[in-house]
Amino acid sequence: MRQPLSPFVMVAAWGLALAWGCGEPGGLGPDAGGKGSSADSGMSGLDVDDIVIQPGVDTGPTVGRDGGSTPSGVLIWAHTDNALFRGDPSTQPLQLTRVGSFDCIGDGGTSSSMTDLAVNMNGQLFGVSAAAVYPLEIRGSSVHCAETWRLQSSGRFYGMTFAPAGVLGPEEMLVGANSAGELWAIDAQGSATQVGTFGQVPADDGHGHVYANAGKDWELSGDIVFLSNDGDPVGFATLRDCPNPPSTTGCNRVDTLVEIDVTKLALGNTASVTKSVRGQVVKGAGCNDPSTATGYGSTYGIAAWNDKVFGFSRKSGDGYLIEIDNQDGTACLVQRYPDDAFAGAGVSTLAPVQGPN
Repeated sequence: MRQPLSPFVMVAAWGLALAWGCGEPGGLGPDAGGKGSSADSGMSGLDVDDIVIQPGVDTGPTVGRDGGSTPSGVLIWAHTDNALFRGDPSTQPLQLTRVGSFDCIGDGGTSSSMTDLAVNMNGQLFGVSAAAVYPLEIRGSSVHCAETWRLQSSGRFYGMTFAPAGVLGPEEMLVGANSAGELWAIDAQGSATQVGTFGQVPADDGHGHVYANAGKDWELSGDIVFLSNDGDPVGFATLRDCPNPPSTTGCNRVDTLVEIDVTKLALGNTASVTKSVRGQVVKGAGCNDPSTATGYGSTYGIAAWNDKVFGFSRKSGDGYLIEIDNQDGTACLVQRYPDDAFAGAGVSTLAPVQGPN
């Protein structure tokens, strides 16, 4: 077992959990090897009353503490280094609308890029940079970072999601994953406990794609997502095989979609929680998008909705919204977003999902 990485800090309040992760101080290159590492910094004291809920802004569902049934109005969120997007998955094909720029990123901001996004069961949004976490408020064409809560972690957690209530405790709990292929739960006191690993890279993905680094530990490439699924939780992650984990040097540039057995997450667990390898995220045979013949780049964000997994990738400075088949990992382009290279995505744990057969 590797030594635990420095923990995130987390605040919990009446059945919602809040936490934050890390990123790369200088922002992400078009085909960066990973989402970077966070810088050490001080942090002011936090209180439950610091959690900001903006009145009058519909960022997603509002539900009771017991989770309830999935309400209408669940949105899928994505972001670039400096701007937030949203889409209504009940309308297909999914289309993203630019909400606005983060007012704490870039000129005069605390960081140069927003590196991840977390969405709790109530649909509340929290942005994460290399330096801080920001409860987000949508104000017209601007996304306001309501508070700046400094990070004190140096751990390289690339992906974040909330474990549904009842998985690791009675309330939702933040889970972060890193380039070492480890998953860590962060509790309300800010302590980090390992809850699993992604296991080892197989010889191939089951669909004819051979891995050059078989037997090595999987590394997280971009994102993880867990959904409650009415008490039968489902999870996915995008991973990559690398020659020398946790180093990101020389890694496969084609990501792999895996299904996570969320029920195997357990405090103190160091065993694999990967349920199955679904397949490499490559262009599907029936797709008609010749401009992406060489692939879709690094899939830094994923969100699930019914039987679909949406990927949000970046390649050569552009963003790609893709639809990934959760059976075999093949993907088709939904829309290309020139100059909007995606850095992350998120969806409420209450989003409806149909797991793979």
